[in-house]
Amino acid sequence: MMRERAFLIGTIFPALAVIGFVVLYPLVRSVSFSLTNYNLIFGTHSFDGLQQFSSLFSDPTFYTALLNTLLLSIGPMLAAFVLGFAQALVLNQAIRARSFFRGLALLPWVIPQVVVAYLFRFMFNQSVGVVNVVLKGLGLIAHSLPWLALPHSAPWVVGLIYAWNEVPFFMLMLLAGLQSLSGDVLEAALVDGATPVKQFFYIIVPGLRRIITISTVLIVIWNFNNFTLIWPTTHGGPVNATTTFAVWVYVQAFENFNIGYAAAIGVIWLIFLLVLTFFYLRAVSGSEQ
Repeated sequence: MMRERAFLIGTIFPALAVIGFVVLYPLVRSVSFSLTNYNLIFGTHSFDGLQQFSSLFSDPTFYTALLNTLLLSIGPMLAAFVLGFAQALVLNQAIRARSFFRGLALLPWVIPQVVVAYLFRFMFNQSVGVVNVVLKGLGLIAHSLPWLALPHSAPWVVGLIYAWNEVPFFMLMLLAGLQSLSGDVLEAALVDGATPVKQFFYIIVPGLRRIITISTVLIVIWNFNNFTLIWPTTHGGPVNATTTFAVWVYVQAFENFNIGYAAAIGVIWLIFLLVLTFFYLRAVSGSEQ
């Protein structure tokens, strides 16, 4: 018995040590930094209580970053979900070269996000971007527009990048769910005279409820943390139009060197993520039951 216990402890301890070093220690340090006025420029590092959080909640940029984070987490997710669901329904049919089209549909997910960001940045470039060339050719715009430099258009471009990158994930998840549905149920509904629309809303969607919940919450969490698609594209601009928590923490910590303030942002950010993770775990546990 003692040998088994010692073996289990020896097996688990390295994993716990790695988790503690990689996760717990940075977490504790971040929380402790949020309670200080730690600034690398001024060399200050003293206990400041909740002053950083007080300054944070009185900062208009906080509410701008919060709104941008929520909009860029939920809006592109909804668009990607609809398009991914449509792709899954088509690719679930017995069409020619189905395997080829399934592989082709995964391409936006396979390309590294940094490459995707720079690809769209080039496409929406005011001087040589293909978007301006096509729109001017169609007569929809009179002159080239600086899409990424306008506060009202930059968030839409970033949202488009998010959605384009996430459509394959929804396609893959929902396609797997569609293939797990019982064909007998769909055939019985067809025999009973159910139209394709009724089959979709009364059989397919309820049958994929768990997968839909898990995949949508997971994408929202990923979008909440997304930095790679925003920073190479807009750097959070223009005028904070695409500044999210991820971008704001980076700017405060590594450009302004205001470590205490960045840590306070990170703590609030963590609270939001814990709430989202709670709903994700509930969805996962519900699907297992």
